[in-house]
Formats: sequence, structure tokens, C-alpha cells
Amino acid sequence: MAFQSIYAKSATNQSYTNPLNYPKNEHGQTYGSAEETTSVEMLPDLIQAGSMNGIKGYLLKKDYLGEPGRDVPLYDVDGKTIIGSFHIGAKNMNYPKNKNGQTYGSATDTTSPEMGPELISAIGVDGKKGYVLKKDIDSELPKSPEEAIEIQNSRSPGGRDIPLYDVDGETVIGVFHVGVN
Repeated sequence: MAFQSIYAKSATNQSYTNPLNYPKNEHGQTYGSAEETTSVEMLPDLIQAGSMNGIKGYLLKKDYLGEPGRDVPLYDVDGKTIIGSFHIGAKNMNYPKNKNGQTYGSATDTTSPEMGPELISAIGVDGKKGYVLKKDIDSELPKSPEEAIEIQNSRSPGGRDIPLYDVDGETVIGVFHVGVN
């Protein structure tokens, strides 16, 4: 399972209205980004919260708006299949920047997936501490549930290796494994 983080606001129930014309999944739940809304009432039922191996992950609205400081399920777009977990964080991070202007640090308590650092702290397969590029972890997101299934089925069951960088974001110092060994 994956472990990611997002900021929480206040509790409310799921809404079955569709004020922003969010797309709906096969169960009639709306899904989309919290960035597109101006109020809690306009949030979709499933809120995009990053990705797991290139597949978009969503939080239930009630989890997104619930108490901070806890782990909640990360769902596929169907709103039923759990693909990982998310940590509902409570603080906004101001990340330092390296000499190339890239932000770096832990993604554990980011306010949203988009607000995480460009270089995420990680420990390589050999135990070396370094950073992975956010874009290397996230990959390109599928444009439909069908494309997501294709991507998921084409992935190696053992996962994949990506470079582990020094804080400069250029010097490769090791390897980080994404997925199951």
C-alpha cells in the first residue's frame, strides 16, 4: 500500500449534487480535484489525492474533510477499490530550495499532492538517504478508467526502479524501488 498525505478542513457528508459538472463513476459518485472548487459544498464525492503507480487515487469527501492526523483509504476512481492509504496532515509546509530552485523535503504532511516538494526524501535500496523526483514517482496519469486498467496490467508485478538523487536533484547517488520487491 502507498502512504501519502493531504490537508483536511472540516467534516461534512458526501453530496450527490454536481454543481461543477464533475464526471461520475459507475456508482454515480462525482470525482475530480479539490482545486476546482471554491467552497466545501462544491467538492466532488471523490477528491483526487495523487496517484499510485500512475493510477489516480481519490479520497472520500468525508475522509478529506475529517479530522487531521490520521490515515484514510486511497481509492481507485470506482470509489470501492482501495489502492493505498493517505495521511490527512494538519500543517502547511514551506520547503527549502536547492541551488537549482527545486523544493525538497518530506511529502508526509503536504497540504495537497500538488503542494509537495519536487524532490521527495527517500531511502534507497541500499539504505542511502536521498531524494526522488516527484515526476518519477507519479508518472503520467491515465485519461480514462480503461487506460488506467491497461497501465496497471502492463506494469511489472515487482515494481520499478527510479534514480535516487542528492539534494541538488542532478547527482544520482543510488536507486529507489517503487512497488513490491
